[in-house]
Amino acid sequence: MNADFLLGIIGLCGGLLCAIADILLDLKGKGNKKYGPGGILDTNWEKMALWRFKASIWIAAAAVPMYLMGCVALYRQIARGSAVTADIFGICAVIGSCGTMFIHATLCYFPIMSKTLSAEKVPPEAAGKTVNALFSAIIVPFIALWLLLVAGLSGIVIYAILTGALLLPWGFILLTPICLVLLGMLLRLINREVFADLPGICMPSVGIGMLGLMAAVNSRI
Repeated sequence: MNADFLLGIIGLCGGLLCAIADILLDLKGKGNKKYGPGGILDTNWEKMALWRFKASIWIAAAAVPMYLMGCVALYRQIARGSAVTADIFGICAVIGSCGTMFIHATLCYFPIMSKTLSAEKVPPEAAGKTVNALFSAIIVPFIALWLLLVAGLSGIVIYAILTGALLLPWGFILLTPICLVLLGMLLRLINREVFADLPGICMPSVGIGMLGLMAAVNSRI
């Protein structure tokens, strides 16, 4: 079996696993309200089982190395058309993958901390200040790494497709992480009540998985 095809399928599965981790973390259901400093706390955390957030971290820890395999395959394929483009893609993929685990785990810490403090009868205001202090400490690398992972990788892949470094049809551009994130945002604008959670919350992870699918398909062209 072609190595790039196998790595691409592993990458696809890793992205889908990441999407499951996102759903465990962020599928809050109806009636959720934001509150606290900066509006980063959610009322429905109290209704959600603690195991969900722990399982989300475990699944993401397994999924991130898997989707990176898809990026490895895509790097190898881009390198055949443009070594410079491939090098930039590889650097962004490695840094972005490290960032994914940092971002996801940090987002899981918020509800774990909130629920634990609430169980200890800590006033909601104090819990909110604690979570907000953590959020303030990580916001800059959080945003930078997220943009690198979603926008950076997408931009390089789009460039590789348009310039022929990847032999994929142009329609695959719509499967890049940034395009899927924009689709999720559009669905929320159309009907926030219906699309408040899904599919928007897992679009970045699905998009990363699609990079593995692209590698698998490109290996067969």
